[in-house]
Amino acid sequence: MRNEASFRLSRRGLLTGALGFTGALALGACASREGDTGTPGATTGAQTLGASGMEWDRFKGETLNLLLCEHWWTSAVSKRFSEFEALTGMKIKANTLSEDSYYQQALVALSSGATTYDALMVGNLQAGQYMNAGWLEPLDTYFGGGGLVNADWFDTNDFFAPARKASSLNGELMALPLSAEAGVVIYRKDLATQAGINGFPTQESLVDASAKLSAAMERPFAGRGRRGLDIVWTWTNFFLTQGGEFYNGNTPTVDSPEAVAATELYVQQLLTKYGPKGASNMSWLEATGTVNEGRAALYTDASGLLSVVLDKNSSKHTDQIAVSRWPGSAAAKAAPNYWYWMAGIPKASRKKEQAALFYAWAMSKETATAVSSESGSPSARESVWSNEDFLSFYPGDMSTEIVANLQAVQPDRVPYARPTFPAEADALSLELIKVLVDGKDPKRAMADAAAAMARAGR
Repeated sequence: MRNEASFRLSRRGLLTGALGFTGALALGACASREGDTGTPGATTGAQTLGASGMEWDRFKGETLNLLLCEHWWTSAVSKRFSEFEALTGMKIKANTLSEDSYYQQALVALSSGATTYDALMVGNLQAGQYMNAGWLEPLDTYFGGGGLVNADWFDTNDFFAPARKASSLNGELMALPLSAEAGVVIYRKDLATQAGINGFPTQESLVDASAKLSAAMERPFAGRGRRGLDIVWTWTNFFLTQGGEFYNGNTPTVDSPEAVAATELYVQQLLTKYGPKGASNMSWLEATGTVNEGRAALYTDASGLLSVVLDKNSSKHTDQIAVSRWPGSAAAKAAPNYWYWMAGIPKASRKKEQAALFYAWAMSKETATAVSSESGSPSARESVWSNEDFLSFYPGDMSTEIVANLQAVQPDRVPYARPTFPAEADALSLELIKVLVDGKDPKRAMADAAAAMARAGR
């Protein structure tokens, strides 16, 4: 599965970047850059030093080697690397790669036990593989009160609870969550009002809303239908909220009535009947474009995409955009799908304490708040979502809806931690696309998907 990239400029002009999505979301600029330590921003370094009571300069004179993926967090925090260097006396050497190149290099470095990098980013889909293979250093020793980092000051409990859970293995923290996103409903409130739509009480009501909106435009719904994790990611929001589960033990269970109902709802009705033409070729990038160009009025995707939909440089109707938390179904409570970027320390690193000290600074409440307040990007720290500067990026009740969604995520129900899931998700996607393109019966497609996933997982 390939990632897409689209350069954009944030609404405050502070984050030039791109959006990469391996079926899910990664916000940032996709370009290779090595050794760029950026320029200092606000004085979060001095504030952090005063508040933490920590010995920041214990590794003065040493160099820390980072492997980073271009992402909103990377773009924003790298501008502050000089603060960290002034605070600690350490030097940062960062190798920042485009998403495809990053995944390849991270896999090689981790699987070989190389000592090249002292800290790196962890993609949501790769986290399970890295953790289960023992390639990441457990972090409780560093951030749970071991002495190096002031645990009360750093406060890992401030990260959204589902994000902490997804970043852990057998109850032990293996990575720190950088960003947090979950499935939401993005819509045009002016057209919704004209059509008499007053919210989305259930995900089934999205079909009725699309029917009403079709009076204003031919195909009012937008959603991803491209092969791989693209279509599966969005479909999962519907599937989990129907009460479905991916596996019974190791046996795929996507042939369940819940899976059939999710497929009928998302693929057969919303995408096929009301979605854009050529939906089977659409990632988040193309689907978002239909909204920004005014060709769609109802969009189900990740909350992080609001930064694109609300970008006045590329969107025609930013003042009319609204967001709703993921609705429940007639059968079950809302269970939105999610996507996190995380930060980890390679097990083979020879500078684990130095790396932990870097994360203590870079992912502290102070730095996280400063970085997100400048860019509007979705921090995994809950406290950031109450900061007034940050909330200016999310007018009205957007932040309330997004936070409720992030708190409703159930990471145990999405098998990102399963090493064979990428291949199994691809097999599932092929059957979903057959429903979309060929009109295949959803019940038959889901039976065939379960069998295909079983073969892919062997």
